[in-house]
Amino acid sequence: MENKLERKILQEWKNIIFNAIFAILNVLFAVLFYENILLTSTLVGIVSVGGLIKWKSKLTLLIFIFSALLGTTGEIIAVNQGVWAYSFSNFISVPFWLFLVWGNAGAFVHQTALEFKKLGVKK
Repeated sequence: MENKLERKILQEWKNIIFNAIFAILNVLFAVLFYENILLTSTLVGIVSVGGLIKWKSKLTLLIFIFSALLGTTGEIIAVNQGVWAYSFSNFISVPFWLFLVWGNAGAFVHQTALEFKKLGVKK
């Protein structure tokens, strides 16, 4: 019984580490390659597909889409209102990879919350 519980906890920590690497790669690719929108979009897209395949969740996919659309819409509004600007953009004043980063952020938060819940963190 103890061994089974230890394996379950170890698996949850592996999932949390995957989620952390997922988040770090998103930030790293955006910071390192933001000037090349196609390269950044491709790399972040690969991370997106990898995460969505690992998580295999329709809810996570819906959260990804919802976050991508709403987050990027907010960015577009802010940029058009002059709140900030992107040095390199190709889609209504924002870079395309921003859709993917916002989607990944939503999916990351959802999946990480599920992992913490599985570990027993309630509030």
